[in-house]
Amino acid sequence: MQIKNCFITILVCAFTLLFATGFVSADNIGRAVYGIYTETYNGAGFYQDEAGSQNITLWSQTWGIDANYTGDSNCEGMKCCKIENQNTVIYFVFSQPQNMSVYSNGRLYFKLKYPNELSTTYASIKIQDVSGDREIRFDSTAIKRIDGGGGTAITNDGNWHDYYVDLSSFPGLDLMNKNIKCPLIVTNTLSNGIDFYLIDNVYWTKAPNATRSFNVTVKNISDNQVLTGDNEKITWTQAAYRQSWTAAEQYIELDLDQENFSYVKINLNNGKASRKGLYCIDSDNSEIVLPMAWRVRPDLVSSNNFTLLIGVNDGDGGLYDKGTDPGGTDWYTWSPIKDVTDTAVEQYDYITVWNLKGIHTVVKYHNAYDSLTTYYDRKPKIYFAADCSNAIGGLTYTANVVTTLVYE
Repeated sequence: MQIKNCFITILVCAFTLLFATGFVSADNIGRAVYGIYTETYNGAGFYQDEAGSQNITLWSQTWGIDANYTGDSNCEGMKCCKIENQNTVIYFVFSQPQNMSVYSNGRLYFKLKYPNELSTTYASIKIQDVSGDREIRFDSTAIKRIDGGGGTAITNDGNWHDYYVDLSSFPGLDLMNKNIKCPLIVTNTLSNGIDFYLIDNVYWTKAPNATRSFNVTVKNISDNQVLTGDNEKITWTQAAYRQSWTAAEQYIELDLDQENFSYVKINLNNGKASRKGLYCIDSDNSEIVLPMAWRVRPDLVSSNNFTLLIGVNDGDGGLYDKGTDPGGTDWYTWSPIKDVTDTAVEQYDYITVWNLKGIHTVVKYHNAYDSLTTYYDRKPKIYFAADCSNAIGGLTYTANVVTTLVYE
């Protein structure tokens, strides 16, 4: 388990967030974990991604594929890739060939569900460089199963299993000198045209001891500027004083490069369940609490559109982004931030920021997730809001926000 502690100090609604952060390069190729077809890891974007050369498109000889298959609830995230059993070959193609030499000592990981009716003799996984395809058959001992006691080659028992292949095992693949055209090619076995198999969560990694990232960055909503040193703060404008729910002027960006993580959570550690926000102890020893809420979304929202309205159609009195229809299907709610001592802290995924389903976008309901497949940088952005209606001038309000990366 890895933990980032975020300490919030507030003076008369001049809100300050202080914690240490690290710098992370924006260059995805070269990351310790590089996603190819995954809803979790940073890497290549799909289709309309604006990243340019690292944009991946899918091409198939027979189109016997469904790259957005949602018929299996046990896949990684919200969807997986369904491959029909008709000699299908599916290509994950870079817009431009890429230099992947930093992965020469690494591995290709993938998740697979293969029916026992299908033979593994002819199906394969490939990587294509400028000189051609480099193939490893599904019955090859170069494929290692990493769940359920190990073993080699594909297990065709109709269940999901996790596998990896050392990139050095692909015959003739020269990552040091060749440009990679297709980081993944999947072929199907000859069969009777009835069954199919599913593949998901495909990513490359560097050497097993490569450094993994879990970094937190504070940025302005208005101009996306990274804040450092004494300027690394979460603030509200003075106009928020004695006002109802108002969003902060900054957000926290998470950058995760971990393999096999379970989830990232966020909550308060203020010592009492009743301290569900910014709090202070007044001169008469009474506590004043300014409730806080949080939400996550992958895109950057301009500050002039980033305010709150109280929802009227949500049973738990949720908060909604301004300009959306609380009675429709596309409004975004905010989750009340909970203290770690709150016995209901897990309810409605109130503490979940990111897990293997994707990021917790909270679209209409508290358990909604964004699959992330169209985003080049999978860096969830956490926004904060506070109800400053009862703020009293001259008092100092504090809160301890904890962001935790959990392995299970």
